[in-house]
Amino acid sequence: MIEKGMKKSLLGAAMLAGMVFMAACGGGGGGGGGSATAIQGQAIDAPISNATITITLNAPLNQQGAQTLATTTADGNGNFTLNVSLPTSSAPVFANAQSGTTFLSSYLGPANTLGSLSTLSTTNVPDLAISQVTTAALAILAASNQLSSLTPSSYATLLTNHRSDIIAAASGIMAVVDAGCSLPSGDADTFGMAKNLVLNTTAVSTSNSTPTLTSVSSGLGNSCSLTTLQQLLQAISSSEIWAPQLDLGDVVENPAPVVSAGNYHLQGLWADTGISQNNPASSPASVTAPAPFDDTTVTVSSTGAISSPDQSVSGQVYGNYLTLTVTIGGESYSFRGKVGVLPSTFLSNGTGYGLRTAGLDGAGNLVKFDAVLVPQNATPNWGGVSGSSEDGTNCNSGFGFRIHGLGPLVGGYSYSLCGTVSNSSPSLSVSGAGNNGEDDFTSSIVSGPSFFMNPLSSGTTTYSYILTASSIALGSETGTLYYVMGSHEFFFNFGSSPDYNGSFLMNENPLDRLAESNQGGDH
Repeated sequence: MIEKGMKKSLLGAAMLAGMVFMAACGGGGGGGGGSATAIQGQAIDAPISNATITITLNAPLNQQGAQTLATTTADGNGNFTLNVSLPTSSAPVFANAQSGTTFLSSYLGPANTLGSLSTLSTTNVPDLAISQVTTAALAILAASNQLSSLTPSSYATLLTNHRSDIIAAASGIMAVVDAGCSLPSGDADTFGMAKNLVLNTTAVSTSNSTPTLTSVSSGLGNSCSLTTLQQLLQAISSSEIWAPQLDLGDVVENPAPVVSAGNYHLQGLWADTGISQNNPASSPASVTAPAPFDDTTVTVSSTGAISSPDQSVSGQVYGNYLTLTVTIGGESYSFRGKVGVLPSTFLSNGTGYGLRTAGLDGAGNLVKFDAVLVPQNATPNWGGVSGSSEDGTNCNSGFGFRIHGLGPLVGGYSYSLCGTVSNSSPSLSVSGAGNNGEDDFTSSIVSGPSFFMNPLSSGTTTYSYILTASSIALGSETGTLYYVMGSHEFFFNFGSSPDYNGSFLMNENPLDRLAESNQGGDH
């Protein structure tokens, strides 16, 4: 488990995205006890040529206790193939890639679970796309010597409690590898840099605590602008590769679709970031405000296949992993991410699901899509949002929650708020600054403007699962805030020119809880 009082600042390594799969086969490999497994993949973004690929047990490569199971060298296009015998123990397995000072690592899951599956890919192990996100996550654990005891449960806790910190660290990773920023002197590689930033961050309880993005910016020094880091925050959270890693990560242990077969109502918001997938550090294009999507005739089959009569929605549910294609205004958008079970108190009847996805528009820009998939006769019960926050934000009344800005203008700002909900007129009223708790920062990540937020309300029965609030003020900037039931973020559209769609991310409060099954579990 993560120590909640531990300060969270990281920096890591660049991105190694892979369409990687494992298939049981005989012979080959090393260091194991089970049958050999063939692993094929690619190190990309652009291709990481001739990278050394290593599969390790117990810890990432070069960390205490790491045992090498197999190794190979990627070709000039980043492709690799190797065989490995996985032991029958529950010890954690890691995939590692290194080229020069770029060192990436990823947690795949317990050896015995991985070995029991006939085929592994990014569908059932999102972290097989070894990336700056997976590396940043492991840097937190490395700093507190918790790698050898890593389990799917503790990794899920890491993702839910420290999601915003992982994103901040990963922005530094991308900055070093993709945006021309320099690796700090004294760090041998990017994984070591990430670990050192965690170790050097002051504990939250002290008077001079340093928030995450400030640590990343300070660590990179003058070689990297804060504006670049702010934009990369948004790019990371809006990628169809990294969004599943931030919500799911390691092996999907139960492949049965979490969504029960039936007919559903799909309602959500799509928000174009204007950020290019191929050049995320470049200035974003002007975008339109987040727009609602609504389809009342979506069907999910017993195998998890998603469809609609007008063919505007299609996709597949594998466990909690979701792939989705949505046609909006004649243009198709592809998304990937997590689908989880909404708390039963959120709906008037039946079981509903929350969708947290990211993907691309036709121009190759990153897009987010948050939605609910609910029974066709259900209505939202906003008054059913209750409980206490687990992010350390305390309030005298209502529940506390902390929001972290992602994207241009808002990236790095962090605010503690108190919220109350009303069901008679669906709304979320936000007031007060909240109080810092054991897992909270004592100041904004960037010394910046005050935040004023009007109550969010539905305003229409047509989009009753979506709340909006206009005239939101962030210093001199004003805009509109949007929230979809069950989401872990608010979309924020600036009315300035050019238009930006930023977002504010949340961690662990009554608004954003999604169980991985009808019996509960990680969220």
